[in-house]
Amino acid sequence: MTEEETGKINKFDCILASARKLIEQEGFSSFTMDKLANNAGVAKGTIYLYFKDKNDVLENVLKSGFQTMFSRMTDKVEKKETPEEKIKTLIYENLLYIGENKYFFKTVFLDEMHVVFLKKTSQESYNLRRRKYAVFISEIIIKGIDEGIFKNLLDPLKAGFYLISLIKTNAIYNFRNNKVEFNEDLIKSEAAEIFDIFIDGIKN
Repeated sequence: MTEEETGKINKFDCILASARKLIEQEGFSSFTMDKLANNAGVAKGTIYLYFKDKNDVLENVLKSGFQTMFSRMTDKVEKKETPEEKIKTLIYENLLYIGENKYFFKTVFLDEMHVVFLKKTSQESYNLRRRKYAVFISEIIIKGIDEGIFKNLLDPLKAGFYLISLIKTNAIYNFRNNKVEFNEDLIKSEAAEIFDIFIDGIKN
């Protein structure tokens, strides 16, 4: 990689980090390219060298966050042996990541209408990421069905979407009740609660 290519990547990441910080502070509905340029300390024209428009910036912020979370979570989950251990770890790691990025997720979850409906392409990307996550969960559930641990009448993919919704709803509930200090004890307690609710529904 040339020095010029490295510089471009660094600039891209810098703008992306500034966009993420701005979203945390002001939400999606108030986000503008002018504010981003000011926050990133670059000319507005510089941003357009790396991103097509506001929607492209927001899409890349969301994609980057998901990729980081998904990569870290899958690495931890795949080290576990049983389907139950995998699901328990998945829930815990997801909540942990939300806790580490609480102000960003608070904005994303509570201002979601502006995330999903920014543009048709943004909505499609958002749905594809959710599906990728649900498919990963469904593969764990299929293994559990094959081993006789989980009900064989389950729709594994639907169950995957259910679990994603449980985790998200838990976070939204906490955010709406001004519970943003996700310490270790809270994360463990919430993860255990979600696990129990979910497992009770799918276990034989």
